Amino acid sequence: MQDISILNWHDQQEAWINKYIVPGTRSGDMELVTDEIGPEIYVFPLFTTAFCQELIELVEERNEWTTSRHQYYPTTDVLLYKLGLEPMYHEVLLRFAHPLARKLWRLEGKAWQDMIEESFIARYRHEEQSSLSIHQDFADYTFTVGLNSDFEGGGTWFARQKILGNPRNGHCLLFPSITHPHGGRPTTAGRRYICVSFCRRRKLYYPDSPTPKSSAEVAQNQNTTTQADTV
Repeated sequence: MQDISILNWHDQQEAWINKYIVPGTRSGDMELVTDEIGPEIYVFPLFTTAFCQELIELVEERNEWTTSRHQYYPTTDVLLYKLGLEPMYHEVLLRFAHPLARKLWRLEGKAWQDMIEESFIARYRHEEQSSLSIHQDFADYTFTVGLNSDFEGGGTWFARQKILGNPRNGHCLLFPSITHPHGGRPTTAGRRYICVSFCRRRKLYYPDSPTPKSSAEVAQNQNTTTQADTV
């Protein structure tokens, strides 16, 4: 049997899920594992430590970090499609994360069944970019997965709700975008890695597109126009 890695999602899908998606979430018991840490701010476990470690190793090995994707609130980041991971990550969100958002907020109708994401890994470190100013994401809602815990400080500060979210080791933060301005508190030691997904209704934002856009195409189109990043 082929060794399972984060890169071979399609080869052994169920074995991949058993290795990289945590119990509870894997079985769909989302009411059991989801916490509301503030008004409309939720945290749930998504990925195992093995997934997080492999993703961090891969992104550092590829070393394709950029700070030029966003005009107003740039982060040090890498789009998942540049790592060959965008199709896998979209399928994971489609199966395990988007249904939770629809249930929590009663998002009904076909438009909410056809979501696209701009997904990327962001890195904060005290000697480089350690924080991000208060902003709002260009999204209906956002998923932010914390990938590690060996850092100090950091976290997503929701200015209006006065809540700090700082998910670690595969836990995922979920929040609506327009009502929840937020910023990244300074990482004071170590490196903080997060995987972020701006989630949008395809037909609302791209109604005149003759063909469906992939999230990679959306991300490319937003390289110079998106006005906010996330934390």
